Amino acid sequence: MSEASAGDDFEVYESAPTPLKTKAGLHDPFGWYKKMRSQSSVHYDSQREVYDVFGFQQVKNGLQNDYLARKSLADDSNRTTSFSYIDNAIVWMDGTQHNRSKGEFFKYFRPGEINEFENTIRELTTNQLDQAVANGTDFDFVSEIAEPLPLRVIMRMVGVPDDDLDKVIEWLLTFREVTYSEFSDFDSQQPERLSNVVDYFSDLVDSRRANPQDDLISKLIADEELDDITIGSNAFNFILAGQGTLTSLLANSIYILDKFDYYSGIDQSQVDVVLEEILRYRSPLQARARKTDRQTQIGDMSIPQCETVILWIGSANRDPDVFENPDTFIPERNPDHIAFGSGSHTCIGAPLARLEASIILKTLFDYFEDITVRDSYIPLAKPSDLGFEKLPVKTEPKEP
Repeated sequence: MSEASAGDDFEVYESAPTPLKTKAGLHDPFGWYKKMRSQSSVHYDSQREVYDVFGFQQVKNGLQNDYLARKSLADDSNRTTSFSYIDNAIVWMDGTQHNRSKGEFFKYFRPGEINEFENTIRELTTNQLDQAVANGTDFDFVSEIAEPLPLRVIMRMVGVPDDDLDKVIEWLLTFREVTYSEFSDFDSQQPERLSNVVDYFSDLVDSRRANPQDDLISKLIADEELDDITIGSNAFNFILAGQGTLTSLLANSIYILDKFDYYSGIDQSQVDVVLEEILRYRSPLQARARKTDRQTQIGDMSIPQCETVILWIGSANRDPDVFENPDTFIPERNPDHIAFGSGSHTCIGAPLARLEASIILKTLFDYFEDITVRDSYIPLAKPSDLGFEKLPVKTEPKEP
């Protein structure tokens, strides 16, 4: 994965668009989106050799379009590596195979099924907040709350023991290091570094088959519709996705509520609606990469086969053709955004993410009188993700 220094020991992806190679650009890419949208909904970047899509309808259609395929982790050069195991997760699938496998998992992420985790989420949140303030009321919101808390929740749901938290964190970091960015190919992949992931989840599925528990892996085994590799690879993917997206959503929420002075003014009955505007205004996932499997028309652009297309979700959710005053944060807006994707590729974990974020924010409101974000925050260095590497905060816990 090629990277280049941007100063102050801050590194960005060399293959990122030039305007997004600075801290300011990564934290606030919306000026660039606006400029590109005003010229055309689709652009070809000859330097990066990709087609960038910025308009809402074009991005939405692209997310739903079978002509734009997801690139598998495993290719002809690494077909027998650990990537071939992880490649069985639905996130790397397309077409009928994707729809069939997703249908088997979807029922376990419906609101009625996940609501049973409400008490667990509250318990884990309170415990995490207690840990965060144990050494003082000033701390990094990302490392103390936004990263570990969603991971603990999804691990509990999937069936990964709490004691393996540090091990899982290491694997997630490794996975993100060795897999490609949204803007480059597989040149730097080292799939052998993920062999422990394959061994662990293979053994975990075997263990649950022999000794079922009250967790997702055991339920999937009991259904007898999916093979063990599919179950294990998706279990890892659920943990990967459940932690990454929600980490950014929580951090973005705190940043926005402080920036616009809404933290103390939001009624808990409004939280679910406010979250939808946060998802639109600062979508955790800003971009998705696709490959054209045939000549494809997007907007006014005819794109040849085997070309890379970048669907800028963050730009689509600020499109003035769809959202009035798109650059204004309006907490009561309740927008019809595409932060979780669209069509058959809508994120299967979206209901769980919404439930978690709602419960966690409400618990934060009960726990802290106020949260103030420090100016020393550091944005994520990957243009496809909008969030924070570090988000230092000063908190004011409520009196018991």
